[in-house]
Amino acid sequence: MIKLIASDLDGSLLNDNKQPPADLDNVLNSLKDRGITFAAVTGRNFDATIPALGERAKNMICICNNGANIYEYGINTINHPLTKEQVHRTLDAIKDMDNTIPLVFTLDRCYAVPGPAGFMEWAKAPYSPLDWFEDYNGLYTIEDDVYKISVYDGSGDIENYSYPVIHKEMQRDTAVYVSGEIWVDIVNINASKGTGLKWLQEKLGVSKEETMAFGDYNNDESLLAQAGYPFVMENGLQRLKEKYALRADDNNSGGVTKAIKEYVLNNIKQL
Repeated sequence: MIKLIASDLDGSLLNDNKQPPADLDNVLNSLKDRGITFAAVTGRNFDATIPALGERAKNMICICNNGANIYEYGINTINHPLTKEQVHRTLDAIKDMDNTIPLVFTLDRCYAVPGPAGFMEWAKAPYSPLDWFEDYNGLYTIEDDVYKISVYDGSGDIENYSYPVIHKEMQRDTAVYVSGEIWVDIVNINASKGTGLKWLQEKLGVSKEETMAFGDYNNDESLLAQAGYPFVMENGLQRLKEKYALRADDNNSGGVTKAIKEYVLNNIKQL
């Protein structure tokens, strides 16, 4: 019996316009009536979940910044920051690379500096309001705890350009994920979507076999591995599809809520 459902947001629960499926509220209400917990799991910080989820985000558990922060019904309860040395080492690693720029996330802020044209185009509608420094050195002056650095890579070949450089420099004591076609994320080595889900399972007394999860990209792999029933979105990476057999329809077709209704609420299909 499923007691816990965890879903990635971008590329999974949210469509390409960053909107949730129209039936989300009905599904969430039905899950609540049955005592089933739903958790949003994302690379975004908590404030950046609000534009997509609205007040729903304050009425669920949100595992944010790839597991570096956990919010329980709008209250921040778990944090895994990077050290200042790790932050500075990440900044040093990409400082002289063309077509890359870091976003530095504290608990409730996101810091940036002007960068390549592609990044500046993205920055017109970011997930979170950006605080701008005039030059790169300003990023080294951030005093608040940093929970994630997302490196924009506009090279068109992230796996062979920025990722190897960052991974080589940072993998010994941080977690490094390719979280999208243009993003590499660096977080605390103890932070991942999977460790966040494991913490939630232990808190609720729910087993892996009672857990369903949805994901589409590399930074979702630990989330999928921590669930007894891992669903890869139809729009997900082929590598993940080859590893995990269960499928959900694509994110633009409401694949997450559709699968929840089919397998959990209406029992049309059997797990």
